[in-house]
Amino acid sequence: MKHHRRRRTRFIIPVVSMGDIAFLLIIFFMMCSHFAKERKITPAESDYIDELKRPRPPTIVVVEADGTIYFQGAPTSGADEVESLVSQIIADDAPPDRRRVQLSVDASVGPEVYKPLLEALGRAGATIEFVGQPRGAGGGGP
Repeated sequence: MKHHRRRRTRFIIPVVSMGDIAFLLIIFFMMCSHFAKERKITPAESDYIDELKRPRPPTIVVVEADGTIYFQGAPTSGADEVESLVSQIIADDAPPDRRRVQLSVDASVGPEVYKPLLEALGRAGATIEFVGQPRGAGGGGP
């Protein structure tokens, strides 16, 4: 018994007309884009805008592996001194970018060293950006 296979009907896709359509679409969009005229507006120069573009660098506090605390590169006596220094920089009505304090702590330092520092910065009203350092990386002082 023979199976008769049904012959498949082939669909012919007119590829040549697709090229014509693409060409006509390109011409159409080129013609439409020509009608949009450029406006000749010159922006006003202002020194104030330049101030807004430059973000203020954060205040930096570093705790090294030996427990030494540096404020902006200068060694300090401890968390209380850092709190008073940060309080002098941050006023009660200071904008958020002035409140940024970047706290960088060496990975080998335990929480008994940096926890009082975190509390002191919180009392001073700082927004703390906590950054870790690899063991022994340092980077605070000279």
